[in-house]
Amino acid sequence: MIRKTLVICILVLTVTACVPLTPGVEATPTQDISDIATQTATAITTATAFIPTATITTETLTAPETATSTATQPDQGAAQFLAYINNEGQLLVTNVTNGVQGGTTQYTMAGESDQVMDLAWSPSGEFVAFTSVARIDPHIFYIYAVGASTPADLGPGSAPAWSPDSQSIAYIGGTFPDENIFITTVENPSPRQLTFESNYTWGRPVFTPDGGFLVVAGTDRNNLGNSGNTKFTLETLALDGSGTRTSLPGTQPFDGVRLPYDMHFSPDGTKLAFSTSYHLSACAAPGAYYVSNADGSNLQTVVSPSLKPSIDPTQEHYQVGLSYTWIPAGDGIVALGNVVDCNLNSANPGAPIAGPQMSIVGLDGSERTIVPGFFYGLSMDRTGTEIAAAHHQDGFQDPNPVVEIYSAQTGQLLLSLGTGSNPQFQP
Repeated sequence: MIRKTLVICILVLTVTACVPLTPGVEATPTQDISDIATQTATAITTATAFIPTATITTETLTAPETATSTATQPDQGAAQFLAYINNEGQLLVTNVTNGVQGGTTQYTMAGESDQVMDLAWSPSGEFVAFTSVARIDPHIFYIYAVGASTPADLGPGSAPAWSPDSQSIAYIGGTFPDENIFITTVENPSPRQLTFESNYTWGRPVFTPDGGFLVVAGTDRNNLGNSGNTKFTLETLALDGSGTRTSLPGTQPFDGVRLPYDMHFSPDGTKLAFSTSYHLSACAAPGAYYVSNADGSNLQTVVSPSLKPSIDPTQEHYQVGLSYTWIPAGDGIVALGNVVDCNLNSANPGAPIAGPQMSIVGLDGSERTIVPGFFYGLSMDRTGTEIAAAHHQDGFQDPNPVVEIYSAQTGQLLLSLGTGSNPQFQP
């Protein structure tokens, strides 16, 4: 195969700590999330405080030849790679085995598969799928990420999600405003439509651990506010093309919040995590990180114990987070948090009063390593000893975040790879 170079533009989510407001002047909202972007702007608070108006209720390149994969789990002692998007928009994969920076491969080509918005490793650890808007309309590509490869265009779509056997990708496709969920194999792409809605929008789908269904969340655009607030229910979607959707048996409807774009099952498949947020004002988009059983039951809000005392909606103190990732043991997440003061009568409205930081938060309510700083695109390596993140030195006012790797035990900076965003460790 021929290695090609593509330029990828970074999707910068304009999520910042709230800014001071000038009397009589309406501030620009601090959260701007498009339907095709991975929604990571969330906040962490208690389940009862996080929803202000309505609480949870119960009720084209020609596809080149590519390497094939047998759906095996990666060798824990094998080389460790990290994929990310550099400051020029290029998709890079770097060897970071044993915390040492090795060779870096650039897989993308300007004007053909650049302007990358998000990426996702296959469970086998061999491939990376990504969304490119090089040709205006988003297209999904994938590469063989542990050797020479050219990007294979799977067609129009966004928000790719790999099947457990690494043979298929589900994604959001269709023409605005009639988006739907599609699926295709990767070796011989043949897109199949799985939902048939009109005037609809979706969050990123995720395969169930056995690969038999998708878990999806969508909404009619008539129920979608200007800032994305809506209502949804987590549902399973059949893969047979019938369009059959069934609410997760233990799930609860959500109202007044944004669609989840970051649903992920735990490594052992027993838990489901996702985040939501809601537009409250130009200052805050509070939300929550949620974890439930695989069937949606036993829903809990995961809150950073060190930040929780500062969260007080009655005082307009809200926590805004941007990213999370499962730890390999499946008993906690690495989460970003930042508490801001949105009270216009305070001494310094818009100022952070706790954080920002990323920390390992256990599902038992414990908090482990805390790393101060404003990060985005969190990822933990397969051994649970390293955390990769894009570090913004001055919040999202910093246009040039640096991709860094930290010790999960001590929080010490281990490796700095240069400017970039959305780092993702190979599974």
